[in-house]
Amino acid sequence: MNIEAIITLVVLAIMVLFFVTEKIPLAVVSITGALVLASLGIIDKSVVFTSMGGSTIILLGSMMILGSALFHTGIAEKLSIGITKLTGKSENGIMIATVIVALLLSSIASGLGVVAMMLPIVMAMSMNAKVSVSRQLIPLSFAASIGGNLTLAGAASNVSAAGLIEDMGISFLSFFELGKVGLPLCVLFLIYFLTIGKKMLTKGDSSDPEYIKEYTQKSDGNSNFSPVKAAIASCILVAVLIAMAIDHDSFPMYFVAAVGAVLLILTGCMTEKESIKAIDWPTLFIVGGMSAVSQAMTDSGAGAMIADGVVSILGDNPNKLIFLFLVLLLTVLLTNMMMNTSTVLLVTPLFIPIAVTLGINPVAVGVAICVAASSPFLTPVGSGTNTLIIKPGNLSFRDFFVPGIGLTAVVLIGSMVFIPIFWPL
Repeated sequence: MNIEAIITLVVLAIMVLFFVTEKIPLAVVSITGALVLASLGIIDKSVVFTSMGGSTIILLGSMMILGSALFHTGIAEKLSIGITKLTGKSENGIMIATVIVALLLSSIASGLGVVAMMLPIVMAMSMNAKVSVSRQLIPLSFAASIGGNLTLAGAASNVSAAGLIEDMGISFLSFFELGKVGLPLCVLFLIYFLTIGKKMLTKGDSSDPEYIKEYTQKSDGNSNFSPVKAAIASCILVAVLIAMAIDHDSFPMYFVAAVGAVLLILTGCMTEKESIKAIDWPTLFIVGGMSAVSQAMTDSGAGAMIADGVVSILGDNPNKLIFLFLVLLLTVLLTNMMMNTSTVLLVTPLFIPIAVTLGINPVAVGVAICVAASSPFLTPVGSGTNTLIIKPGNLSFRDFFVPGIGLTAVVLIGSMVFIPIFWPL
């Protein structure tokens, strides 16, 4: 029996309990969980603090600054007015515009970057139309995750899965091929949030007016639009988005985002104090803490223990559809507790060889892993896109889980229908 794996799962279960009850702030729970695991020797003590200064944290903080620049230069206000003229000021109209743009952008750029850039625009649109800010943020975050399934480069987890599978000598997917299942899922996503999902969102507006006012830098309805600064900021933001879409090894996303943030300050689009204010520090602590916990899941063997349990349940000659469903389900559950890339790195080397041994199409299993890893809809800590909207929307665990459980069911059912059609088992 792996004692370290069991300890890790117990600590994670206690963390989930505190996440649900929200008796302790999420950031404190995340860091405490990481510190406990380090104190027990599950992970090296340095991991807790290297996670706080890793590339994910740099990317997240930099994108917060880049997103905030849209407000400081007045771009968000101008865009929000233009978009609401096209969509109208109804909640449905704004939600459709938000979701479609997020889906398309996240197919070529980091979902985290998409949310950071769209967050101020969506907030401005919502305030301009006098609709709930918080009710628009959940669809935005979820769309930025599921949109990554439109292309193979839409999410880092997709690229990781493809690399691992091809290293096994298996020909995987072309750039747009994942869209065969990604596009129908995105359509189902939009239908869901315009019908059932909309009813599952928390009623009213839970966003903090004081935080919104400080974030948007709006006072007494005065516009702070600066044509020169707006032009400079727009060029920087577009350049960052293009560089992220290319995602060349020489210029990784976190480096590009950091350069963009520095350029905004050097060009006077934002001051140093404004950029520091733009960073939501509790969010960084949540992501840093959960990164360390994710590392513990891998190092302790806890993730592998869960996966092995699923394999043992399947037996030697499992039904192919049942196997596909369990791959989807396990990956979805893990991606809500671990980072999506960590989840992919854990389950891909496990399930692909098993699929080959059992005579099941490994490409279909790989697609299932990609789709499920981009479905962190159950918890606020399942993805950086989720943690990024917690503070602006003043969102709770319930705000994610209730609409997220229905969307998870939609993704699982949709995947079970479309994956076998395009990649027969």
